Amino acid sequence: MPLSKRDFLLALPASLAAGWLLTRPGFAAEGTAGKLSRLAGPVTIIRSGVESAAAPGQDVLVSDSIRAGADARAEVTFSDGSVLTVGPGSEVAIAFFAPEAQESSAVLDVIAGIARVTVNKATSWGRFDVRTTTAVASVRGTDYLVENTGAKTAVFVAEGRVAVSSRAGSGTVVLRQGQGVDVTAEKGPLTVKTWGAKRRDEALARVTIP
Repeated sequence: MPLSKRDFLLALPASLAAGWLLTRPGFAAEGTAGKLSRLAGPVTIIRSGVESAAAPGQDVLVSDSIRAGADARAEVTFSDGSVLTVGPGSEVAIAFFAPEAQESSAVLDVIAGIARVTVNKATSWGRFDVRTTTAVASVRGTDYLVENTGAKTAVFVAEGRVAVSSRAGSGTVVLRQGQGVDVTAEKGPLTVKTWGAKRRDEALARVTIP
């Protein structure tokens, strides 16, 4: 069952959860991060605790969550051209998005399920993180997916490189194209693997809108 945003925050270490409440130069608490560019199936926007049906072309604000139904998908095109695809049965929150700030930063939280992020290489990001309760994936410009099952996080890189850090203190690994890693809540070594065609193709299909 997907975590509510409140439960997700409670599951984070206090120092990291506090980051949701911090402001940064150029960051507006209710600023527009992008638009819903494509939808497939029932998708919900959660804004200030209120759920409403999403519509193509609708603005996505910083602090919004996008929840896709069991057979649905949603695509968000951000103001800088980066793209987020939310897979079926998934929820992603836009914690920060400030590409033009002095210290440009973006933070997305995969609360449940799977999401794909294609980061615009032309944007000079100081920080672009995708977080779950067990891992943080950090990039500058690349194409990758993150899946949060609750018990573990899987990260796979379709293009570029991604640094993946364990929130349990198991260190950081750098993934290259075709590589993935599974990160649990337990402290232990992170093992980088080249994903086989079956696992790769099935995961990418879940975050692709026909």
